[in-house]
Amino acid sequence: MYNWKEYVEQNKPLLGLWIAITDPGVIELAKLAGFDYVRLDNEYIPFDYGKICEMIRTANLLDIPIHIRISRMEDITSFVSFGADGIIVPDCDTVERAKKAIELTKFWPVGARGMNPAGRSFRKAGVPPAEYLQKANDCIALTVQIEDANVADRIDDILSLEGIDMVASGRADISQSLGIPGQITHPKVLEFEDLVIRKALEHGKIPAILALTKEDLTNLIGKGAKVFTLANDEGLLFTAMKEKVAAFRKP
Repeated sequence: MYNWKEYVEQNKPLLGLWIAITDPGVIELAKLAGFDYVRLDNEYIPFDYGKICEMIRTANLLDIPIHIRISRMEDITSFVSFGADGIIVPDCDTVERAKKAIELTKFWPVGARGMNPAGRSFRKAGVPPAEYLQKANDCIALTVQIEDANVADRIDDILSLEGIDMVASGRADISQSLGIPGQITHPKVLEFEDLVIRKALEHGKIPAILALTKEDLTNLIGKGAKVFTLANDEGLLFTAMKEKVAAFRKP
């Protein structure tokens, strides 16, 4: 069981892979490559429940934390019960949405997560049920994504809530909310992302930010971020394919 605050302190920085390919072999490769965690994207990729279970089981067996970005709030209970190490809630732009995520992810007294002592999460923890209940709230990380610049006036209300562990941005959607869609490196987008990082730190949360280059990583570490998604698996594969073909087509 991973206590995420302790895990972050012991492993700086934490480097993650964004998974869109629906094959558990990608998780094996991520582990062998040295990634610290994987993030399965169920918001945009149509993973079915059977495949999600297979991905979670593979990550658990390989001892690499797996976080799932949800598409529906009602899926949180089944994902954490089956063994996900973290939940990522996109578009967390209201206090009500954040509270609902906390309620479904955390046990009492922080939330009201459904309790199933016969479920897989209890078994894989390897500790008595009573001990799991004591540790689970610290070991299953809840990440909220702040992806709308219009949230600026209520970001403190959202991030002050107990039960949120990490805070992510979302540059693409932020750019849309600012009327500059797709301009993810625009100064206004980066300015809002900086606000998200500052507010996360002010409220004792861990910033979890996309870092596409080593320069990005160094810059974000300087701002206090500690958890980073480095790349999308499809993007890495596509880039490697193009580079290979280009190399062989050179005269």
